[in-house]
Amino acid sequence: MMKFKKPLSFCGIAATVVFIVALIGCASPAKDMEKQNQVETDVDAALAEFYKEAPNAREIVENAQGVLMCPKVTKGGLVVGVEGGTCAMQIDGQTTEYYRTSSLKVGLLAGVESHALLLVFNEAEALAKFRESNREWQVGAGMSVAVAKKGASGGFDTKTKGDPITAYVFSEAGLMGDISLDGTTFKKLEE
Repeated sequence: MMKFKKPLSFCGIAATVVFIVALIGCASPAKDMEKQNQVETDVDAALAEFYKEAPNAREIVENAQGVLMCPKVTKGGLVVGVEGGTCAMQIDGQTTEYYRTSSLKVGLLAGVESHALLLVFNEAEALAKFRESNREWQVGAGMSVAVAKKGASGGFDTKTKGDPITAYVFSEAGLMGDISLDGTTFKKLEE
């Protein structure tokens, strides 16, 4: 006699999402110096990795009004997934505040993976609007974010330098292109 497995129920999917959100939510560095130090270490390592990506990477960061580095954005789930991580806002190379990023993804997802996300604020007005917001800031809702790509010369495409905010998403395998950040939210953490 052949037995059929039940498809994963909505409750099972919801329980998985809640579990992953709870795990990701445990990484808030606010009020915890040890976690802040770990975020700083991770940010430094992620920036060093970014600088290896292209000959003009360091120049992009140095010319920015500010950068938001999310050194480890973890994504996981099954069919419905969540991703999130802790980020550090740096202005003139110094961390000024911490943020939490999160998003909900629907599609063919299975397992857990992580990547780094760097938002480069090319214009002072975009940086000010992002920082003065006491609510969640959502990509696509208030401002658009251009996703950078590598050019034929191996450097980052300079077409996005004219955009107020440029995103660079990369992992140990290198720059990740053709991804969507729409719906990704950022919330400033209380100190």
